[in-house]
Amino acid sequence: MRSKLIDIEGVTFDLWNTLLVSEPGGIEVRQSAWQKVIDERGLNISSDLLLSVLEMLPVRFDVEWRAGRQYTAKEALEDAFNVFGEQINSEDREVFAETFDQASFALKVDVVEGAEEVLTYLVKKGIKTAIVSDTSLSAGRHLRFFLTEFGIAPYITFFAFSDEVGVYKPDEKIFMKALGGMGDINPSKAAHVGDLKRTDVFGARSIGMTSVRFRGANDDQENELEADFVIDHLMELPSLLNL
Repeated sequence: MRSKLIDIEGVTFDLWNTLLVSEPGGIEVRQSAWQKVIDERGLNISSDLLLSVLEMLPVRFDVEWRAGRQYTAKEALEDAFNVFGEQINSEDREVFAETFDQASFALKVDVVEGAEEVLTYLVKKGIKTAIVSDTSLSAGRHLRFFLTEFGIAPYITFFAFSDEVGVYKPDEKIFMKALGGMGDINPSKAAHVGDLKRTDVFGARSIGMTSVRFRGANDDQENELEADFVIDHLMELPSLLNL
């Protein structure tokens, strides 16, 4: 833990389990959407096969994400279509892809307590803010939608989503992209807030940012490097950073 902080000019935030939380049911939302396509188009795809494919995708994502290899909806759809094989044609694939995309807007999402409050405070203090977030089967544009829905987007100076930057955390490129988007802030004058040690803490500390682990929505138990500071509520941040 650091005993003294330098002046902070910018704060970056992870998205999931930091500002927003994703409620259970993502597989069921996509399952319902695709089952409708199957029924309407009379496709020979059983409900068991459909469920097994949709359950496979997040598992595959986790493997690729931990390896630092991009696995977006595009790759997920390719995997799904390979399993469906000759049961679907090119037109079916287009409909499945569009339905999959739209289903991402229907996921059940909630805002973390104190998110809007802390962002409002930082903006009033003249502190720049940014999102540094890994995306999975939903793209950055879906996440912008949810941030707008919860009234958070107007308080964000810049968005750095992994599917748009091309790398996952802890790659320094995504952090530097956010710092540049906030006005080329020096890493030593910025803090990053997130819940995961492997991605948020390591990524921030490796480029000289102050790292803050937020455990109010998810208390990461992985045996990785700990953050400079650990908080349980987002509104602990301003006093912690002397803002």
